[in-house]
Order: sequence, then C-alpha cells, then structure tokens
Amino acid sequence: MLTAPQAKVLLQHNPEIIPIILGRSTHFEVVIDGEPIAPQRMTTPPQPRQFKTLTAACSYLRTFLAYRGDVSIRLIDDPMTGTG
Repeated sequence: MLTAPQAKVLLQHNPEIIPIILGRSTHFEVVIDGEPIAPQRMTTPPQPRQFKTLTAACSYLRTFLAYRGDVSIRLIDDPMTGTG
C-alpha cells in the first residue's frame, strides 16, 4: 500500500503511470501502479483508502497528489456477502 507522499513522488517521476479509480459496490479506491492508496490512519487489517464518490476520488488525485494527467476508471463487481 502506498502512502500519499509515496504516490505523489511515484507519479512525478514516472509520467507513464496512469492512476486507476476502482468503483466498488459501496465506494471508490485509487490504485497507482498496482498499489492502493493507504488511508490517513492505518487500519487492522490494512484496507485501501475509500472514497464515497467518484468526484472525491478525482479530487484527491488533483489536490493531494497534484496529478493532472489521464485517469482510468474501472468498475469492479464485488460478490454479494451475507449468510442468506
């Protein structure tokens, strides 16, 4: 998992990398070079940073990571969970 400073440096040093925003059933995640972005406070077990909206994920890339290039958006079908 990448921290925000690590992700920012990675994007600055390798302009070939295109971040991916994964759309899951309940949230969005940002993935850079196959690694998800870590939340501000690490959780146990570690989980990627989650955004409630696509706009929030895009804003994070533009504001906190200072990224202005192309973004790929992929929708992921999460399997249904539950006991019934």
